[in-house]
Amino acid sequence: MTASELDERQVEQFERRLLAGGAVRVGAQEFWRALANVFPHRTPGPAERRLLLDALRSIETRGSIRLPPEHGKRWDRSMDPAVPTSVDIVRERSMPSGFSWRTFPWHQNLHWVVQCRNLSTQQVEFLRRVHDGFVNGMFSEPAPLKYRSLQLTGDEKMLASLATTSLFGPSRLTLELLACLPDALPLAWEAVGDGGRMLIFENAGPFAVARRVLAELEARPYDLVAYGGGRGLLAALGHLKTIERSVQSIHYVGDLDDAGLDIAFAARKSAKELGLPVLLAADELHRQMLLAAEAFGYSLGWPAQERFSNSARERGLDIISPSLRNQVHNLLRAGRRIPEEVLGPEEFRAAWSILPR
Repeated sequence: MTASELDERQVEQFERRLLAGGAVRVGAQEFWRALANVFPHRTPGPAERRLLLDALRSIETRGSIRLPPEHGKRWDRSMDPAVPTSVDIVRERSMPSGFSWRTFPWHQNLHWVVQCRNLSTQQVEFLRRVHDGFVNGMFSEPAPLKYRSLQLTGDEKMLASLATTSLFGPSRLTLELLACLPDALPLAWEAVGDGGRMLIFENAGPFAVARRVLAELEARPYDLVAYGGGRGLLAALGHLKTIERSVQSIHYVGDLDDAGLDIAFAARKSAKELGLPVLLAADELHRQMLLAAEAFGYSLGWPAQERFSNSARERGLDIISPSLRNQVHNLLRAGRRIPEEVLGPEEFRAAWSILPR
């Protein structure tokens, strides 16, 4: 679940649980317990930490809590992303007197504001800056999300948090309305042909080998090769909309383990949201990975360090070809994995020699 997918009602329920105790500071044990109660179907691991951080930032924009200074000591940096070890509760929040937002002459894009029942001082101040931006032509030229966030809030991350609140949505604010460029990381890619068929790799080694092998082939199944960098791909897919080549199809290959399939599933969802071609599994390479493991003498794969819940695993398996799904499912259920690095020059040539051109 990403920040844009947070359910407003669940966030409000999470907020109520944090504020219920009367303390001025809530520790990690309390807010992790609250998260478990409000989001029972969350995915363990890094995704759970991102969910917690997104939910806390969303509540911070309401003015009821304050996160600790980002570079301070009250952060757990043992995993990525870092999450706070405690948050401060704001017990006394001043509300603009007389519901001033109901009488303010808002820009036409903000006429809906007068219908809001409750707004915090922070929200009203933000909306006033947005109003001034519309009046002064601030949004006439696209700008990066974090730059726009600094313009409007003074905090490079606050706008992304505000975008998860009720101020944003149909007939309200959108990041497009504020002319925000997608907050996408650069995606490393290289051309090996003239078309738009792209193959994305999770890991750098197979990317480099595949690029060389494809360049040798007379009839290539792909024209563009990209390196996703693990989960970093999710923040970089939007970059494909800015490159000078037209991407007509996207295939993806990564580690055959729970984490790798979770990346593939999330990337497929992200590609759809970005309006990119449907992200598909590179079936011929998954098949070759299974064969390569057997050839290396590890037909059962290698021990997996990270294991997901059954529901999360089933979701990830959805991207695998039906002809391979049962074999991969048995591999994961046994606590085993096959790294993408089993694909070397001979494996790539074998996989692509049988493909129709």
